[in-house]
Amino acid sequence: MEYFSHTRADKNEYLIDHLKNTGDLASFFASSFGGSEIAEQAGLLHDLGKHTEKFQGVLAGIVHGIDHSAVGAEYYWNTASYGDEEIINDPFFAQIICNSIQSHHSDLHGELTDRALDDEEYMAYPDFSEKKTITDNHKENALASEKELNQITDYVRENNLIKIISGKKLPNSDEMLPEAKMLYERMIYSCLVDADYSSTAAFYDDIDYSAYKEEKKLNPNDLLKKLDDYRDYKGYGRSDSGLNGLRDKVYSSCAKAGSELPTGLYTLTAPTGTGKTHALIKFALEQAKRNGQKRIFVVLPYLSIIEQNASEYCDIFGKENCLEQDSQSEIPEEIKLYSDRWDYPIIVTTSVSFFETLCGGAAPKERKLHNISNSVIVFDEAQTLPSYLLDVTMKSLEALPEYFNTTVLLSTATQPDYRLRSNLNDLCFTEIIPNVHDLYKEYGKIRKLIVSSEVKKPSTYEELADIYDLDQQLFVFNTTGKALKMFKLLKEKYGEENCFLLSSALCSEHKSDTIRAIRERISKGLSCFVSATQCIEAGVDLDFPVGMRECAPLPSIIQTAGRINRNGNTIGKFHVFVLEDNGKNGYPGITYRNESFVTRNIIEKSGLDTNDNSLITDYYREIYSGDAEENSDKSEITEAIEELDTHKLYENYKLIEDNEELNVIVPYKRKEFEQIHQQLSFQNYCITKSEMKESRVMTVRLYGNKKIHEYLGRHCRRLSAKSSDTGNEIGINWYIVEDVDIYDLKEGLIKEEKEGGFVF
Repeated sequence: MEYFSHTRADKNEYLIDHLKNTGDLASFFASSFGGSEIAEQAGLLHDLGKHTEKFQGVLAGIVHGIDHSAVGAEYYWNTASYGDEEIINDPFFAQIICNSIQSHHSDLHGELTDRALDDEEYMAYPDFSEKKTITDNHKENALASEKELNQITDYVRENNLIKIISGKKLPNSDEMLPEAKMLYERMIYSCLVDADYSSTAAFYDDIDYSAYKEEKKLNPNDLLKKLDDYRDYKGYGRSDSGLNGLRDKVYSSCAKAGSELPTGLYTLTAPTGTGKTHALIKFALEQAKRNGQKRIFVVLPYLSIIEQNASEYCDIFGKENCLEQDSQSEIPEEIKLYSDRWDYPIIVTTSVSFFETLCGGAAPKERKLHNISNSVIVFDEAQTLPSYLLDVTMKSLEALPEYFNTTVLLSTATQPDYRLRSNLNDLCFTEIIPNVHDLYKEYGKIRKLIVSSEVKKPSTYEELADIYDLDQQLFVFNTTGKALKMFKLLKEKYGEENCFLLSSALCSEHKSDTIRAIRERISKGLSCFVSATQCIEAGVDLDFPVGMRECAPLPSIIQTAGRINRNGNTIGKFHVFVLEDNGKNGYPGITYRNESFVTRNIIEKSGLDTNDNSLITDYYREIYSGDAEENSDKSEITEAIEELDTHKLYENYKLIEDNEELNVIVPYKRKEFEQIHQQLSFQNYCITKSEMKESRVMTVRLYGNKKIHEYLGRHCRRLSAKSSDTGNEIGINWYIVEDVDIYDLKEGLIKEEKEGGFVF
């Protein structure tokens, strides 16, 4: 009997070809971190279950619900554990091979502990006396009999599919932290999944599988020249005084550190407005040049600022070198593969996408994980990581330079000292700015800012509107509802044409257009009153003479202050306040509320100097020395780490908690909206992936509860999509507006609100 792996109308792919091609690719992908032997072995056996009568029946279309993945895992574990030859010395790596094989079409799961060594059920062959055995993947095991197992054994020996693992380049698992062990498993799993997908695609596309070894090369020398040429063209570096001189100092420090330091964990701490966008990419390019790293990741906290930063990087380096992985515009088909695999010289992505891949477990998303090895990763505004995931996140980042030749840089104006957390007191980051304290003092002298606060007595909206008598003012609030309320008051007081709202109620194109309009009015000296939420705090380059911020976590306050007198052209004024309107919906969440109270206490005790970096240390000391909830990861994450349970970690690692994400296609640009609406109506409101990407610019993202679902149900139509498994249409959390009046060209998506409003 001939055994095939895949079939096409015109030809079949022999199983042995697919196994060897996948093993070769997996070995290549893992070579950047020394895991080639492990990854190759997983690739050689991953589809061994296709050497069965049941699976050949699947290819013929006469059998369904068969799990071929379990067979290779069972075979390797039993061979490694009980065979005559010692093919692998460390059972930890044997477990990684087996778990990766078993999970390569599902979510990563399986034991990584000594308990598995004593468990007779772990990776056990099916009971052939039973009519059928159901695997952990909830399907019928492809292996049907002892006879078939013997045939597989002969097949493995004839084709030399079991390799002796020397382990020369493998780490000592006894010295690895649990987080590092779990990350190593995910890396091998990623190599296997990518190799399997790539080898399969090569067969169907009729190309040689080795084409997937051709990577888009990072050329540091070329890109460094492009960066310097761009800065010369823009006039940077021509002044050694004022803020420009300070920006050059930060840029030079980053250049020096990048060109001299080995792979490691680093921080870049510099005030807002000191040119960190260019400085951190300078560090990354110099680091890649020095250490031979093949890729750069720029990780940003919010989708709303990805477009701006990615656009600038594309202007500097060319679109052929820069990929916006979380783009809200459609990804051209010819580069979609690079996005799916993170195979590009410079990748700009979000914290959510990056960290939920770093600590993930779903095969399609984990495919790209291995490409962060031998790279430089820079995090812009790194302080936005939630406290309930901080331990596992930091320890996973710590494993990157140690085991994967990857440099990590955390860049922010408000750098947390993670060592203040009890579980992170051994964490060691190196600051690349020579004297941060002096830098902040110098910054404060150059960029004059008068800071005031009133956090004991609540203010009214009317009082806030009268604090400063200037034609350009910024007001920032903790919720969309409050920002909207202030916008309406400003509109009545100063006229609609002079007032703007910036919040998550606006779709991305609307937000970008609004920021452009604000920037133009400021530059022309026209009246401009802006009411905003925290979406203005990172990556939005605006410069107001005065501004006000509702009391919030201290990093948020400092970020908002960075939008006041940003270029040091005048004497700026900045005021922090608390509101009477502060009920249970007054904060985006409990953690945000608690951290706002910490800030309030610090201001009452010490006052507020946004250029005093010691306040940030005091703030994080208070945060991390508080209750157990703030000082450790949530219990499900802690349990997953203790049990080395990769699947439990994946299920519970969510940067955005509590409410599910909803996407609403809105009529900001009426013509484009009507086109997509008509298109969807012809398709019975079943949306495709390409249509999702096409409509991103007119989509509002929000986080839903029951009341929001009910509201959308009354004013929007819920969309469906075809299941990739069954082809059936299933309801998804995408909506398209039916009642066009619920989207306002100033206010964005209008919601039913009480005092305080919903927080999106």
